[in-house]
Amino acid sequence: MISKIHIIQWRKYAPWPTDEQVEQDLILSRILCELYSESIIAENLIFRGGTALHKLYFPVAGRYSEDIDLVQIQAQPIGILVDAIRNKIDPWLGIPKRKSGEGRFTLYYRFDATSDIPTQRKIKIEINTREHFSVLGISKKEFIVNNSWFNSRNTLSTYNLEELIATKLRALYQRKKGRDLFDIWLTLQQHPKLDTKNVIKCFKEYMKFEGGKISKNEFEKNLLLKKEDPVFTADLSALIAKNEVIMPIAHSESIGRNSHIAQYNISDAIDIVLQLLVSKIT
Repeated sequence: MISKIHIIQWRKYAPWPTDEQVEQDLILSRILCELYSESIIAENLIFRGGTALHKLYFPVAGRYSEDIDLVQIQAQPIGILVDAIRNKIDPWLGIPKRKSGEGRFTLYYRFDATSDIPTQRKIKIEINTREHFSVLGISKKEFIVNNSWFNSRNTLSTYNLEELIATKLRALYQRKKGRDLFDIWLTLQQHPKLDTKNVIKCFKEYMKFEGGKISKNEFEKNLLLKKEDPVFTADLSALIAKNEVIMPIAHSESIGRNSHIAQYNISDAIDIVLQLLVSKIT
């Protein structure tokens, strides 16, 4: 599908460990442009999650991400939106597998990577069909793909940065993925004027929607346990820039092209998140 030269060109925007990841990143970027060129998608689906954060709010993405997370703005039958997605993507990427579950609808696209050894990769497009709200409103962000394989620009609908980080904070509490900690830490580094009070305001609204309330002490205990969890601490290893080494927890983890920023250390990152965000939970 994509030649080696296209992958080499894209690596300056996606300095990931393998060519297969770079190729996947380019395909994912095209998908985003294609989707938001369709008015029914732009008007009804919000782009959020780690991919949205790194694609739209950082000058150079801090880590690799392979999923597209979308949120349905209004409660309505999902079929017309799924058809719109497939009309834009199927003609050049193929027929996806579909999966529907409680509160979500997922499309899995598979493709053969350009590599010496035949490798199949996948891109997941997941639509949240139950959280039909935004605390701080919808933001519009320009997104550009500049490559000889595909060249386009479009405006994507997403959340305000504080609300994106609030959903990341919820994910950090609920699952064992070290990438959530890294994403929050990197945002605090690159956006020092982030309104942390608004982050917590949004976090509490999302937890309220789920029928739960998390105390400051519960969150702190949760993070301290994760610091010792090998599943959590190893999650980031395959996602950062090429030629960088993941060090033990007591040392720094370099983050490649973002190396001008303070180096990443899991223990320090937890302390920063506790101090700047979790401490504000009341």
